[in-house]
Amino acid sequence: MSYPNYTLVPVESEDLPVLAQFLHSSKQALSINRLIFLDWPNDKIQMRMYSGAVKGGFEDPSIKNFKAVDNDTKEIIGYIAFAKKAVATKEEIEAQNKNFAEQKTPEGINPPLFTPRIELQRRGIGSSLVKLATDQAKEENIPFTAFAEAPALGFFEKLGMQETRHVDIDLRKYAAPNCGFGPFRLTGMILNP
Repeated sequence: MSYPNYTLVPVESEDLPVLAQFLHSSKQALSINRLIFLDWPNDKIQMRMYSGAVKGGFEDPSIKNFKAVDNDTKEIIGYIAFAKKAVATKEEIEAQNKNFAEQKTPEGINPPLFTPRIELQRRGIGSSLVKLATDQAKEENIPFTAFAEAPALGFFEKLGMQETRHVDIDLRKYAAPNCGFGPFRLTGMILNP
């Protein structure tokens, strides 16, 4: 698939370090990460975690991984990984976590990893990567779902996605008093076929 300045192609194993760096860069501005990672920014631990996430997604045969490559420089400028997720049964959920009574997430396409290169945002690269996944969801007549962190909420809304629910994590519970932390929101988004 070719676009004006870039092409969307499958990820290859030699791309993984670059993609891990993309993911790492995209998470730096999230306030929650300052509490998750001891000795912030602790890049060594963050890179290990994000490298593992990228590698795990690449090695999982149920996850499709695509990159956006600049046609002139041949540099990777964006990345998405997505998978078709089936609705889990109540028994499966209870086996995984006794605290869940029922899963309400519909079967659909979900991108656990998605990021364009930070300095190249707002140029249509992310939209093209997500369109690749939403087109597959439409083709299979299933919804496309995502969890949006606050900075990405408007992006997904512009693509026609609607909020399904959200969860607020009160970061004040985990931080020193009067340090400026507040709620961190993850928003469930859906685009129906």
